[in-house]
Amino acid sequence: MLAISARIEIDPKDSAAYIAAAQKIIDPTHTEPGCLLYCFAVDIIHSNVIWVTEQWEDEAALINHLQMPYILEFLAFCETVSITDMNIIRFDVSAAGPLELPES
Repeated sequence: MLAISARIEIDPKDSAAYIAAAQKIIDPTHTEPGCLLYCFAVDIIHSNVIWVTEQWEDEAALINHLQMPYILEFLAFCETVSITDMNIIRFDVSAAGPLELPES
């Protein structure tokens, strides 16, 4: 499994447009083969920071996703907004399971 965690900081003047564009790609991405999780979230402290979390069955599924026409259109849109900082981390996951919290 592959996991992606991205922190994207957007100029506040472009935040609403970015969120609107991102909303258009979520549903079609969920139907892609190999998509296990795909979501965007607005940071609760910094409203111009967007967190993206993705999980893919394998590399092929991620590569296929990045070639989808709606993703290419979204990436082209991203070039029109002011992204002031971006950090994307890819994780190759060999095992995953629930987190059990210690009892108090």
